[in-house]
Amino acid sequence: MAVVLAVFLDLVGFGIVVPQLPLAAARFTSSGLVIGAVVATDSLLTFLLAPKWGRLSDRIGRRPVILLGLAGSAIAYTVFGMAGSLAVLFLARILSGSLGATVNVAQAALADTTPPEQRSRAMGLIGAAFGLAFTVGPALGGLASRLGEGAPGLLAASICLVNFLLASLLLRESRARRAQDWGATIRVPRAALVVTFAATLAFTTMYVIFQQFGIEVLGLTRAGISYAFTLVGLVSVLVQGRVVRRLAPKLGELRLVSWGGGLMAAGLALMPLLAAASLEGAARVAAIGLAVALLSAGFSLVGPCVAGFVSRSTPPNDQGRVLGTLQSIGSAARIVGPPVLGALADTGGFAAAFGLSALAGAAAGGVAARWKATSGR
Repeated sequence: MAVVLAVFLDLVGFGIVVPQLPLAAARFTSSGLVIGAVVATDSLLTFLLAPKWGRLSDRIGRRPVILLGLAGSAIAYTVFGMAGSLAVLFLARILSGSLGATVNVAQAALADTTPPEQRSRAMGLIGAAFGLAFTVGPALGGLASRLGEGAPGLLAASICLVNFLLASLLLRESRARRAQDWGATIRVPRAALVVTFAATLAFTTMYVIFQQFGIEVLGLTRAGISYAFTLVGLVSVLVQGRVVRRLAPKLGELRLVSWGGGLMAAGLALMPLLAAASLEGAARVAAIGLAVALLSAGFSLVGPCVAGFVSRSTPPNDQGRVLGTLQSIGSAARIVGPPVLGALADTGGFAAAFGLSALAGAAAGGVAARWKATSGR
């Protein structure tokens, strides 16, 4: 499917660049605050603009907005690869966040062509592409970095340029516009916003706390950390590509969301217990893998099922805006999560940060269970 291929290749570029960001920023500054700002700039602009790009796609069609996003990614990563100053690096992140209109508009394109009862399955395909891209992208970025500091960005830009050319040839408009398409909008369910924010906040622990915790407390090497993130990607592909497709029509999206929140809470709560457990060798590796797999599986259930459930209740003229709003809320959690969890780890230790994240995962599951009870689905 052309739209899924476009998302996959776009996210491969993203996966190449994201692990390189702190290293690239550190070439120009030693300030942790500034480095954090470089990383967060993309999410901030996505938070502000994703609903607007989605709404524009409701009006003019999905194809032109997706193509603009793909071209924007190619430009942003070129600037990133050629950045010779902190200001240019910020410019690259501003371009990436401002023009990053691919994922939520692609979700809307799939919703246009998918029966309502199969929406979660369609959203799972996007999630599976996300997981697979984040398995492939960091590995390619690591290989490219051996060729020079700018090589990962230029590789990502090349992939996105090829992606743009392929999408220009293969991607078709997913819906016909009608006069009433630019009409009234619906309100995104508050429960969907709360669940998305809480689950995303909980998962940011993997990007903010896990690396340092793994090395300092669990005794993992950098290679071991990389293997853990590879496991995250593989579990994501399996759950979103297979499990959601099979179980959502039978059990309902909201039940899977509530289970997902519970799995996230279990995986996060298990993390600090590993430090106290007297496990060695293969048993220790297996326990770490179990915690990571539970967290990844839970998050992989939440995302596509929330999007699929909300999409089923959204009219065609509002799909882009509504799904963009969910992406925006996820971006807000990725902005808030890193400084909050990092500060908590500094003051209360790793256990406090994992504890808060586990509570956020449990809250996502609890809100989903209540949402299911009140919606009758």
